[in-house]
Amino acid sequence: MNRKITIRDVAEAAGVSISSVHLALNGKKGVGEETRQHIQEIAEQLGYRPNVLASSLKRKRRTIVIALPDERGNNRYFYPPIWKGIHDFMEQQLDAADYIELPYSDENELEVKAELKERIVERQIDALLTVGHIDLLDEEDWQRMELNEVLITFVNSERRHTKYLTCVEPYYDVIGRTMAELMTSRITSYGSFFLCAGNPKYLSHALVVRGFDAYLMENHLQNLVYKDFSWTMEETNYIHILRELMRPDIAACGSVFSQGTILLGRALEESGKADKLYAVGSDLSQETIERLNAGVINNVIQKNPYAQGFMGLRSLVDYFNGSTPPEKIYVGADVVFKSNLAMYEGGTSGVMLM
Repeated sequence: MNRKITIRDVAEAAGVSISSVHLALNGKKGVGEETRQHIQEIAEQLGYRPNVLASSLKRKRRTIVIALPDERGNNRYFYPPIWKGIHDFMEQQLDAADYIELPYSDENELEVKAELKERIVERQIDALLTVGHIDLLDEEDWQRMELNEVLITFVNSERRHTKYLTCVEPYYDVIGRTMAELMTSRITSYGSFFLCAGNPKYLSHALVVRGFDAYLMENHLQNLVYKDFSWTMEETNYIHILRELMRPDIAACGSVFSQGTILLGRALEESGKADKLYAVGSDLSQETIERLNAGVINNVIQKNPYAQGFMGLRSLVDYFNGSTPPEKIYVGADVVFKSNLAMYEGGTSGVMLM
């Protein structure tokens, strides 16, 4: 018996997103005419048949816009599992709403911002799923969304002073404390730490650092901590990290974010200290997996981005279906070792509701 062709099959064959296929095959706005025709041709070639029963259930259609960094370039170190979680939920609940995906990078940020602003002004958006620490919009746009009662769910961290439905994130304070405990347990009492501390304006970075510092203070640990507060992968930032690692008193190092983990791993390799310093990274990318397997990095704190994407989109659909989600949804974060790495490479560990 031949396998049933799914909407994901059509999307992969056409080289577009699942939501684009849904919009194209249902005659909805959000895709260009050329793309629509291409998708329709691919669907016909594959023999795709939509779920007629689900499509016939009439209710008010909601439009959910998903505006997140894309999966390319430096974004590939964190965002692919978030998008996978979103697409997995979307495939399960395809007819629950009209989904508009607006992935962005430095290359197209202005175009995405303009499209998002237009949808807000024209009231073509019922809900927004986005990250709280990267601001695509002006304050006027956020105020207009609140006035128009647009639902907002944040993943990764909230945006301060913004009304939202829910925020899906890990316990950052606990992550910082866990990182500190791992590092202090592996070195002598007089060894120093080096920490890639990221952007202090990003809650997802700052709260981990705060938890790290709190653990040291509460346990009366006097280890000196050197911190680097860069958050981009520019070569000048890498050189500073490399120089810090060369300090003779550094005994352990860590990074609170994915891109810092990449720079830290490179610096450990090029400094010759990969087997001399205990290292804790954040977030599993292919490069970090390879360094964990090679022993360059000893542990990785996995913040479960897959669950952030899945639960973020689910919170909005649940609300439209009459169920109000909690203001905070905390996803589980885990310590990954080389020995248990196989459990996490798929990026789909569970969630915890609070």
